[in-house]
Parts: sequence; C-alpha cells; structure tokens
Amino acid sequence: MSPYVVMALYLYIITKPQCDWQTTYHTQPWMSFVMFHNLFIITTHMIAMWLTVSLAVFRYIFVCRHTLATTMCSMQRAQLTVLVVFVGSVLSCIPYYFVYQVKDIQEDPAERSCYWVVHSDFAASHPLYLNFLYWLFGVVIKILPCVLLTYLSALLICAMQKAKKRRARLLNNISRVIDSDSSSNEHNRTTMMLVAVVLCFIITELPQGIVAWISGVDAEFFKEVYVHLGDLMDILVLINSAFNFILYCIMSQQFRDTFKSLFVTKHLPPFFHRVKQHPNGAEYSMVKTETTHV
Repeated sequence: MSPYVVMALYLYIITKPQCDWQTTYHTQPWMSFVMFHNLFIITTHMIAMWLTVSLAVFRYIFVCRHTLATTMCSMQRAQLTVLVVFVGSVLSCIPYYFVYQVKDIQEDPAERSCYWVVHSDFAASHPLYLNFLYWLFGVVIKILPCVLLTYLSALLICAMQKAKKRRARLLNNISRVIDSDSSSNEHNRTTMMLVAVVLCFIITELPQGIVAWISGVDAEFFKEVYVHLGDLMDILVLINSAFNFILYCIMSQQFRDTFKSLFVTKHLPPFFHRVKQHPNGAEYSMVKTETTHV
C-alpha cells in the first residue's frame, strides 16, 4: 500500500496519467518508479494472498486436526511456511518482470520527451505470453486463493458448530447456563471473523481475478473492459488490505496483544513493561490468554 500513495499523488494529483505534449510530461525516473510500483504491488499482493491462505490452513489444523497441531503448527513450521510463500511468490512473479519497459513515446525528436510505461518488445511480439500472464494473475493470485479460503473457512465453521453441539450435549443444564455466555460469545466472535474475512476477500479479489482470466482469453476484452476498470480494482485491493488488519484488531484480543508486544511494548522503556512478582520470587510478564483462537 505504501508505494501506491506516492504513485497516486504523482500520477493523479501532481500530473496526469497521460502524455498530452502540451502540459503533461513524464520523466524517465518517475516512470521507472511507476513501473517498479506495478511490479512490486503484484509481488507483494501475491505474497499477502498466499499468507492469508496459509493462515487458514494453520487455523484448520488447529480446529479440525488438533492432534496434529503440536507438530504441524510449530513456530519453525510457521517460519518455513512464510519463507516458502515469499520465495515461491517472487519466483512466480518473475515472468511479469519482463512485460514492461519505460520508453519515450514522443515520436518527434524536436518535441520534448515524454516517457511512459509500455509493453516490452518481447511481450509485444509474443501475445500468447501476455495471455498466459493474465491467466496466471487471474487464477493463481485471485481465483484460487478465494476458492481455498472459502473452502477452509466453511470447514472451520462446520467444525465449530459440531463442537458447540457436542459441548452442549455433554454439559448438564446448570453448567450450560453458567457457561453459555462465554463459550457462545467466543464461538460467535470467531465465526463472524471468519465470515467477514472471507466475504471481504471474495468481494474485493474475485471480480478482478475473473476479469483478468477473461482478458487472458480475449484480448479485446482487456482493451475494452479491463483497462477501464483498473483504478476501481486497485481501490478494492487497497480496501481489502486495510480492512483485514482493522478486522483482526477489532475482533481478536490475541492479535491486539501480539501486535502491541511486537511493535509497541518492545520499543518502550522498561518502566512501561508490565512485570509481576510471583510469591516464590520469580518475575513474569502478564499475558492475557483468554482470547479468540483463530
């Protein structure tokens, strides 16, 4: 999201997204940044999408295959998963790095130069290569993560519903009345978070994936539809990226505590750290563990 702010300020406020040879000229460094932004945002977006799917897989193992969670969901496995997603996403995006180039589109040498991001000579001479990339972008980055996240979340919600019913059968009436509020609130909060994440993901990502996939099949569709929807789809992606973070902060105490410990508490002076003294003389930090386990 960060380079998008710089790109939008330059291309839509300071200048215009075009070369009109009267008032708007773009320099080579600025267009190089715009091209870098396009490639950077595709790469980081793919990383973010598959990290979201990886989180859903870990979630599924914890809830539905809890006997395997201690071995399959260790910190080492989580770090390895992040590394594999990062490296795999970068490698998958390498074909995109050869699609664009910065070129002076001013044909008259007597006129002032105006640089723009255009298809590279290789991409322009290989239309099937471009079609393949649109298909890759639509399916691998958009449609497939949406399908997997929806499927895993549906399995999680079904598993939680079954667990809630089993717990209700095991508890007698008195204990069920006492325990119903806390367990039901946690269950409902977890379910709402899963549904909200999936809905936001599908609403903002799936349409762009379908449009990109069609563009890989029909070149005219790309020119007539995809190009004109570019800004709208960028806004949807930005909304999803921002909303996910806000959603987790609102609905998960564990996420808030972890975020504060990583980015806030760690950088505060020792005076602000909450350290308690145990009766046996040992010191320990206060950590709230009664959280939503998502």
